[in-house]
Amino acid sequence: MASTPELQHTVGKSAGFTGTALHTGERVTLRLHPAPVDSGIKFKRKDLQDEPTIDAKIENLKMVERATTIGEGSIRVHTVEHVLAALWAMGVDNAVVEMDANEPPIGDGSAQSYVDLIRKAGVIAQEEPRKFFHVRDTMHVESKTGTLI
Repeated sequence: MASTPELQHTVGKSAGFTGTALHTGERVTLRLHPAPVDSGIKFKRKDLQDEPTIDAKIENLKMVERATTIGEGSIRVHTVEHVLAALWAMGVDNAVVEMDANEPPIGDGSAQSYVDLIRKAGVIAQEEPRKFFHVRDTMHVESKTGTLI
């Protein structure tokens, strides 16, 4: 099926790589797997009993200071911003990100390792339309350190 911006997409096949985690220095293996429509991005912790998953959604955001941490209950994944940025940039709506540690490998410090991995796995269109968030009004967020419009 041809890639189209109106449809949801997942990775075409499983693919992974091993590298070093930024904060812990651990060797980490990360694998991307295809996921069904409407499942979104899920992080799966292979290193924990029962291999729990965490949905990458705003309700699960725990911290954004110097790194993005998401979690459900006591389960966390840290420094996931480059993985999420690459998935978004490559048009992937649904995928399972499987890791055997609490943070992904850092690669060269950018999202390039993840973009390369997604290219290796391929991106395929799925049979359901994408869901969009439509901003109807101007949003203005202000803090002591800056303003976003």
